[in-house]
Amino acid sequence: MNYPEDPEEQLSEVENEEEEDEGIEIMEEEEEEGEAEEDKEPKLGWANLPDVCMRQVFWWLRDRDRVKAALVCHHWHHVMRSPSLWRVRTFNFSGRISRTRRSELEKAVCYAKTYGSYLEDLEIRFSHPFNSLVSRRFQQTLRTFLAALRKTGGRLRCLTVNHMELDRAAWCRSIRKALVRSLTFYLRREGSRLGYLSLRGARLNLPQGLEVLEAVAAAQQHIHLGRRPGITHLNLEDFFSQPLAVFISPAFPQVMNRFQGLCTLTLNYSCVSDELLAALSAACRSLGGGGSLQTFTIRCHIHEPHIQVVCGDAWSHLAQRCPDLRVQITVERILNVDKLGRILLREIPLRSLSLTSCYFSEQDWSAKPALTNLVPCYRSCLQKLTLDLNNSHESVDEELLEVVLLCSRLVYMKVWAFLDISFLDRLLQKRLEKKIILRTIKVRIYTNKYETPDEDEQLEEVYSRYRQLINSELHYFAISYPML
Repeated sequence: MNYPEDPEEQLSEVENEEEEDEGIEIMEEEEEEGEAEEDKEPKLGWANLPDVCMRQVFWWLRDRDRVKAALVCHHWHHVMRSPSLWRVRTFNFSGRISRTRRSELEKAVCYAKTYGSYLEDLEIRFSHPFNSLVSRRFQQTLRTFLAALRKTGGRLRCLTVNHMELDRAAWCRSIRKALVRSLTFYLRREGSRLGYLSLRGARLNLPQGLEVLEAVAAAQQHIHLGRRPGITHLNLEDFFSQPLAVFISPAFPQVMNRFQGLCTLTLNYSCVSDELLAALSAACRSLGGGGSLQTFTIRCHIHEPHIQVVCGDAWSHLAQRCPDLRVQITVERILNVDKLGRILLREIPLRSLSLTSCYFSEQDWSAKPALTNLVPCYRSCLQKLTLDLNNSHESVDEELLEVVLLCSRLVYMKVWAFLDISFLDRLLQKRLEKKIILRTIKVRIYTNKYETPDEDEQLEEVYSRYRQLINSELHYFAISYPML
């Protein structure tokens, strides 16, 4: 027998069905909203990376990988054509022919034709030619590459061609002349935009060197007339052959007088003269009218002419015209204190000094006069001191410690010499007591023994005593080294 259902039960069932329907509708709405939000969120993956991120990744790729990446899609091809990826370039010219790889000439010329308009920083490296055939091939490579680069109308800002060493036997006269002609032609036509030029190690003779500098100066001349800065960084270290006494040539100061606005200059001491310092005093002026020269680096080697007499007044005048001038001098194997005295004049605003004997030692030579008479002259300006001395016949511990105490602005010291380990202990103690302000200490202690376990143990003890000072305030390096 069927009994009628309870009305209240029927009502509750209807309400439950309605609540279930409402719940389903709410879930469907939430799913639709979630899908909409997912559509709004950016999708991850290579195809959706911003262009700036892709350029940063592509910057690390080699040329062959860049070519493959450019073939992936139109977007990647477009990003690969960004100028920022092709502004800096280094070419290595060896002159050797390979059957499996494209030659340096083909790669360089292809790069110049395709991306030469983007190029701003160019460095050319090459291995030293072992015969005239290789040197001829390099000369032709450089000529063709510079011609292709010039046709693209690029805006080169930095040019580095280092260590050509054209005084080697493999560079015959005709090849050397042709290479200088190609380089001079390019610099005269395209050197107006250069701000950095390094021809370090070219080793040209005097007429050819002056010809190259004349071409650069002529290209920069109209820039100075328009009150715009030209070359600010010029590196001419070993630009001339070592035996040349450039200081006797009146043409070199005249050429340097045309480089206005120099901030950094590097050259050899064989080029320094009163006339050169006077030319720099007149030429190195900024657009505001003050002296522009800030860093003047000079290298002097025993095999280079260094017998000239330079007046201290010339240095004083240059320092007055350029109040921010910092002079850095490196002297190699000139051990005679009288010759050093003619180079290291009191009037030089010396910031960095490097004296090295290059493993050369004589019993009648002494480093003490230089440490006691010459270096203390710069007690108020010297900030960096580098010494490499083969002083096995004498001790310089006391003199060196006295120099550090006298030079109140000395923050960097690097010493390779025969020293007692107690010197390092006393030096760190002075630093702990705030009597000196050294922030970098690099010491190589020479010994006359093959094995140095005792010295290494003593150095470890010194480090343990001053561990907190070294780890918190110093760039510290100390080892023992056999010198036999």
